[in-house]
Amino acid sequence: MEPLLGGADGVRQKQKGPFGWWPLFSEVVPQSAESGGCDKALVVANIVAGIVIGVRQGLSAIMTASLIFNTAGDPALSDMFGFGTMMWYSSCVSALWYGLFGRLQYGLIGINDVVGILWGTLGAQVAHALRDDPERIPPTQLAVIMISTLLTGACSIGFGKLGLGKLMLLFPAPVTSGFLGSIGFFIVKSAMQMCSGVKFQYLWPVDFAEFLSAQSMGRIACMCGMLMFMWYMPPLLKKAFPQSDSVKKLGGLVCQLLPLLFFYLGTSSMGISMHTLTETGWTYPKQGSSGPLALWTSYDLREADWELVLSQVPSMGLIVLMSVLCTMTGVLGISAKFPVSPPGDPSPSDSIDYDRELMTAGWADLILGLTGGIITFHRLGSTVQLRMDGGTHRISVFACSVFCCGLFLSGVPIGHIIPRWFLGGLFLNSAISLLKDALLYFRHLPSSSMTFLGRHLPSSQYFVTLACIGVAIIASPFAGIATGLTLSVFIFLYKSSETEPVSGVTTGSITVGRTKRPAWELKCLRREGDRILLLFLQGQLFFGSAERVARMLDTATSGLHRGRVSYCILSFARVIFIDASAAKQVKASVEKAARGGCRVLFCRMNQQVFGELWVAGAIKSLDTSMRHVLNDWGVQVEVAEKPGAAFDCRHDPRTPHVPDHGHHHAERELAPPPLVKRMTCAFVPIGTDRHDAFDTETDALDSCDDRLVEQYCYQAGNLEPHMALYREACVHGARLSEAAFDAMHGLPSGTMERLREHCLVHERLPHYTVLGDGNEPQLYFIFRGALAQLHKLHATDVIMDDGGQLHAEIKGFAGRGGIGKRLRSRLPPGHVAGKVRFFLDASACVDEDIHPIIQVSSRVAGYAEVWVLTRPKWMAMPDDLRQLVLQLGAQCLADDQQHSYLLE
Repeated sequence: MEPLLGGADGVRQKQKGPFGWWPLFSEVVPQSAESGGCDKALVVANIVAGIVIGVRQGLSAIMTASLIFNTAGDPALSDMFGFGTMMWYSSCVSALWYGLFGRLQYGLIGINDVVGILWGTLGAQVAHALRDDPERIPPTQLAVIMISTLLTGACSIGFGKLGLGKLMLLFPAPVTSGFLGSIGFFIVKSAMQMCSGVKFQYLWPVDFAEFLSAQSMGRIACMCGMLMFMWYMPPLLKKAFPQSDSVKKLGGLVCQLLPLLFFYLGTSSMGISMHTLTETGWTYPKQGSSGPLALWTSYDLREADWELVLSQVPSMGLIVLMSVLCTMTGVLGISAKFPVSPPGDPSPSDSIDYDRELMTAGWADLILGLTGGIITFHRLGSTVQLRMDGGTHRISVFACSVFCCGLFLSGVPIGHIIPRWFLGGLFLNSAISLLKDALLYFRHLPSSSMTFLGRHLPSSQYFVTLACIGVAIIASPFAGIATGLTLSVFIFLYKSSETEPVSGVTTGSITVGRTKRPAWELKCLRREGDRILLLFLQGQLFFGSAERVARMLDTATSGLHRGRVSYCILSFARVIFIDASAAKQVKASVEKAARGGCRVLFCRMNQQVFGELWVAGAIKSLDTSMRHVLNDWGVQVEVAEKPGAAFDCRHDPRTPHVPDHGHHHAERELAPPPLVKRMTCAFVPIGTDRHDAFDTETDALDSCDDRLVEQYCYQAGNLEPHMALYREACVHGARLSEAAFDAMHGLPSGTMERLREHCLVHERLPHYTVLGDGNEPQLYFIFRGALAQLHKLHATDVIMDDGGQLHAEIKGFAGRGGIGKRLRSRLPPGHVAGKVRFFLDASACVDEDIHPIIQVSSRVAGYAEVWVLTRPKWMAMPDDLRQLVLQLGAQCLADDQQHSYLLE
């Protein structure tokens, strides 16, 4: 770690500290690229930019003080306006703190009007509660400020430590817009009330006669004149001096201060004293400004009504919420405006750690709460302005802090010097900006589908903003926020219930599983596959959206479809959540579908979705792969499954007995002696189970497909002998004979017998055996069991975040196997694996890793018999046999391509 004022030798990097980040010297003072020393010109530019922002922060502090102490219109609170030097103290400390420990070397945290109006509202409640004991009002208001500041600091640090800071960005934007709009309304009310000296009820004065008096109208005229001057003079100055950078940077600030200068020049020329201005209500009385120590000596917190303070804690929760939200949105806005840090930052392109920024601001609030300050957070506008004015290093932030410190130490009686109309003008400028953004918020939203007089109405989200403003005006900002949140939740639930939970639908006639099937089975599935319905669900399922799923299931299993749809597969791959009521509704739909003759199957569930469906009783039986996934999750469920059986390895006839499937003229050489069984490698053949929960869509489709081909293909009769033998091999784990292999592919009789002597024969390969050495291409002829072709995902195949983990499901990968693996295809007996790599020229191979891993599948049989043919053996065999192998490879490749047209 490089110390703040250390040397610049060596490799520098940011180091985390308990309060945020330790600063580097290169971030504090601009360095010259040529000499390596301080760049004096840039140092001056940074200091000037910091002082300019300090002036702006000073004016902002005056506005915030006025909002806190003058909004209620209570004399006891108004007398505290001079006590607003605490705002300058808070600006000084917060800028210094972030300059030391913040991540952004040009960043700034400070006070804000938003929290000021909330404290003003609480102050009005305090003044009303203590109206019979006014001397306790000031210390009680200060206690409220202190407790809410401490709570904000503690919560900010806690949220940052727990990594919950980014959750605040989920706060509904329309509610935030409505809240800021209601703040704008209250600032307008405060500005008119402060400037006229008359209390307001909503937007009209309580006493119209006093409001229309000469003094009141004079102050309002000055306020409006100042507002016009602030709006129209800066553009005129820029137009008159288009090449002047000083006008661009300082024109707005100068136009803010010139009306105050003109006012005092005018009153001095007319001989009007400060005493006269105070007597006529143009300024506040001179009190509460005995110096900086008054911040800690003016009031005794022991005199506060602590019972009343504690009763305000629930309302303080909104202040905490808005402060944390403003911190997160401020950091987000700053990093979006300036994605790359200026020179001096050792890691200028690093992503901002939002949680650590929240902790830094939290520590500042904690210190300020303990020492008499107020809440501060990231100032988006001030930070952007500082950077654009030339403040690129921490020295500019320190300059801002020093300037605010000078204001605080000066003990200037701000309430006595700053006229009411000037404060009112600053207020109105901010308020109009807030109201404009809120009332025109519909421009940032899509239009509604509803129309009125031929024009599309704004989005329903816009009416949330208007409701927040309306309720805040009638009741309070706290009620406005609560109303907005309630409406946002209601709209979310309504739209979620109206959103179609089914993102896609397909049938078994156009989509099959990844288990390779011969042509006669595919023809059967093309005819009868529409008995399988595959629904892809999406979003969050609760009582409203689940009802739509129920309706679709009912539609699929009743009416014109009754008796036709036998299986309905529900894929939950895009469902992120399901609640208990929706799970029960799904269970009821499953039972209703079963009464109509349709079985409902479930697949691609995350842990939460599976848990809800399992507890609700919608899921009854788990597939083997699904149980493995549960084990990986650490979930234990009680299942009563019968173990599978495998076949005797000691007595292994070459070909099994062929049952009579309606074909009475099977060739004699295909009829073997009966098979002897014993428990060895257990397996459950595809389609022979009654499971209703699967890991992937292909597992569910394979199960349903197998039942359909059994019923509508193999039990229908008129089978060729090789078809019956193939079915026996798939269902009972029998060995497929060489003659049946020849017949399946239209090869001359005896081809596979001739090929055997050129192959390495593996007769008893156990489950999960990986074939191939990874160097020499090989062909694999399958006679028993099945081979699975897998694509395994490696850690280097995906982009990781800083924590080393991509927090998302990778498309196509699910289930077991570390990061994930995907089944490309499962090849039963009678098929050939390794064709692409075997026949592809080495120069045309893109990457060895894209070719699948080939391993023995745990389905179809208890072990596998595979013949392995190498390229040298293939090249050395007789020409006619080599041509037959080439013909077989071409036909299999074409058949694979045809099968891929129907893959899920």
